[in-house]
Amino acid sequence: MKRSFAQTWEIARRDLVQRAKSKAFLATSLLVVGMILVLGPLIANELDDPPPYRVGVVGAADEEFGAYLDVAAASFERDAVIERFDDLAAAEQDLEFGDLNVIVVDGTEIIWLEEESSQLNSVVLFALQSIERRDIAEELGLTSDEALALLAPPAPEFRTLREPDPEAEPRRIGALIGSILLYTSILMFGQFVMMGVVEEKSSRVVEVLLSRVRPTQILVGKVIGIGLLGLAQLALLGAVVWFTLTQFSIADISLADIGRDVIVQVVFWYLVGYTFFAVIYAALGATISRQEDMQSVALIPVALLIPGYFIALLSLEDPNTTLSRVASMVPPTSPLVMPMRLAVGGVAAWEVAVALTLLAAASYGLIRLGGRVYTGAVLKLGPKVKLRDAWRAAGQ
Repeated sequence: MKRSFAQTWEIARRDLVQRAKSKAFLATSLLVVGMILVLGPLIANELDDPPPYRVGVVGAADEEFGAYLDVAAASFERDAVIERFDDLAAAEQDLEFGDLNVIVVDGTEIIWLEEESSQLNSVVLFALQSIERRDIAEELGLTSDEALALLAPPAPEFRTLREPDPEAEPRRIGALIGSILLYTSILMFGQFVMMGVVEEKSSRVVEVLLSRVRPTQILVGKVIGIGLLGLAQLALLGAVVWFTLTQFSIADISLADIGRDVIVQVVFWYLVGYTFFAVIYAALGATISRQEDMQSVALIPVALLIPGYFIALLSLEDPNTTLSRVASMVPPTSPLVMPMRLAVGGVAAWEVAVALTLLAAASYGLIRLGGRVYTGAVLKLGPKVKLRDAWRAAGQ
């Protein structure tokens, strides 16, 4: 037993070190880290200092139009800048070039480039309608206090039945980042498993290994070794994301706000999700002998991953829809959807228990099935081996 474990661990260590030194892994890691560090400041700048609304005014305009614009824009935490034009054609040219967001003509016409912005439209309409109400108040002979009450009536009092959870938004952001990292890590390192199987098969290294260890030991060792490498990269990317969030104050997010439970969930569901899909990648990789055939074969696990990823994103808005609840409990979508629902909240304990039970049962069955396919196909060179033929060959 100890010897079998030592052999499996030696295969895992070999795959971990070999893949960690590969150009594909190093290039991918540097590319993703670079993208996070570059996009972080851009996102922070967009969130912290949104550009002002640029409103072009043509023709007669009330002197207080700008003041009303400022009041309305401030409700959206934006500024408003007015540019006056004597010629409508010049204003339209600036609108075409993107120097203006909207044009107001004589206070009676609003011109957009293509589609109107609902937010900016409400700002402009508030300013125009405020001027109109003021003029009507003057015609009716109302006092300044009466006019003020007409233009800005007192706001009603409001209250909430429950205090908002200050950690809800950070958890949502953490869950979204975690979902992206889960998807990319499972996809990337699952393909690394397939690549390793194909390389060993085409170079006949696997024949040497099989003279000393069982096929299932090679399969399990490869899944463990590359999985540990994926976990290390996941930790690296998580650290870079956290650094970016804190360094550039994106949405005032901190590690404490996101919560250790979200981080633990992402790591846990990565391990179970990766194991599930890595066995699929390894079994499918054993059926081919050339790198050129990988792309078509790899579409099968990708087709299983993509629905889970998109349902996970939908669960961020409403984690309790029937689709989200079912997908979070049923493999192969549960590793991506359940951590998102857990981070948002409102998941019953029995749902988690069902998800883990079904995923454990599916993973065990898949390991048995994948091990048999791997055993029956890994020594067959030449054309792609059919799954049925691999299954039969393993039983002989």
